[in-house]
Amino acid sequence: MEELAKNKIKNIKENFKNNTSYKFLRECMEIIGNEDRFLILNLLNNKPCLLSEIEKSLNRNQPSISHHVRILEKHNFIHSSKKGKFKEYSISREKFAELLSIWNQWYDVIRSKNY
Repeated sequence: MEELAKNKIKNIKENFKNNTSYKFLRECMEIIGNEDRFLILNLLNNKPCLLSEIEKSLNRNQPSISHHVRILEKHNFIHSSKKGKFKEYSISREKFAELLSIWNQWYDVIRSKNY
């Protein structure tokens, strides 16, 4: 019985590793799971902001905010546009639509299981 459970867990892990949707979901959770990045996303969900506005709103220093903004921008959670000589950041609705779609697919799989 114990061997059967170990094999089932091994299969689940293997399927999880090979499923690109689950990999995408896991990576997104790692990125937005960071408290500072989560706060930045919540702030930008209300309105686009300059880096200095993000710093003031979150009471964090510029190097820390820049680091998290770079990560969010690299993974397409936020976009930047020029506003004079500064960059203004806004949330990427497309990325969150993609995340929500995959989340819903995953939820449908969970919901369909009879445990």
